[in-house]
Amino acid sequence: MTHIDRTAPARFKGSGLIAWMTVTTGLAAVFAVVGLGLAGHAEAATAAGVIGGAAFAAGGISVTVNIRR
Repeated sequence: MTHIDRTAPARFKGSGLIAWMTVTTGLAAVFAVVGLGLAGHAEAATAAGVIGGAAFAAGGISVTVNIRR
């Protein structure tokens, strides 16, 4: 049976790239906070946590709209 939708399948959508970048940034921030905290650098760990949290919050919202006619 033939599909009605003639849209070519996308290889990798931009929203997927943003999601992977958000996850990677969040994980890097967690590792940085833990590593700096264990090394005794509490101020640097706090700064890394704030920066990572802000990047995670900024990239965490993704909206996809599909319009069918």
